[in-house]
Amino acid sequence: MSEKIQVLGISVEKCYVDEVMDNINENWNRDDVLATYGVINMKILLAAQKDEELKEYIDSLDKGVVDEPEVLEAANMDDMRMEEEVLGHSFFATLFWYLSRYQNQIYLLGETEEEANAFFNYVKEKYPEIVVLGKGSLKDGSEDDCDKIINDINALAPQAVLGCSGDFSIERFVKKHRKKMNTRVFFCLGERAEIQKETGVKKRWLEKILEKNSFKKLVSQFNEDEKN
Repeated sequence: MSEKIQVLGISVEKCYVDEVMDNINENWNRDDVLATYGVINMKILLAAQKDEELKEYIDSLDKGVVDEPEVLEAANMDDMRMEEEVLGHSFFATLFWYLSRYQNQIYLLGETEEEANAFFNYVKEKYPEIVVLGKGSLKDGSEDDCDKIINDINALAPQAVLGCSGDFSIERFVKKHRKKMNTRVFFCLGERAEIQKETGVKKRWLEKILEKNSFKKLVSQFNEDEKN
């Protein structure tokens, strides 16, 4: 039985980066099902408390990757190796190294056209060996926008789709449409400071502090309620 990381009533399998990459390798050559991977951070755990669809999305992931040390702390997870991987954002670095080494063909997805362009510029500058077949954005998330993205992905048939999302529109998109897409793996990378820098939209330090405070307060209250 795999060990679980449990926070705020949500659990994901405890996985080191090499275990996640092994799982990706197992699914890479399958064409019968889309494998999905996503980062687990404070923001999505907070949002999932009021959003059942996000809870279902987290539960549907083949592997969830903890991306912030506060999540490990909230789960009382005392694991030096995992903490080092989280602090170093090892999954993000290892994933792009893998895609670059094997010159994989990918599709990039952003919430807005500006973010999709920034994501494209980031990949082409940092990882020129990766083959970007196309890029798109969900815009307002309408059915027409979703259908356009699905048709684009299916026409290009990339090996993988990578999405960066700040308001979870891409996570919801994956949850709803995963069976319609002609690709092997889908990575939801959440908000990435590395890519935000490309647009000049850095998350304000005050916003991050408020997020940490809200998260710690909610975890404390949840744990207290569980005892009673």
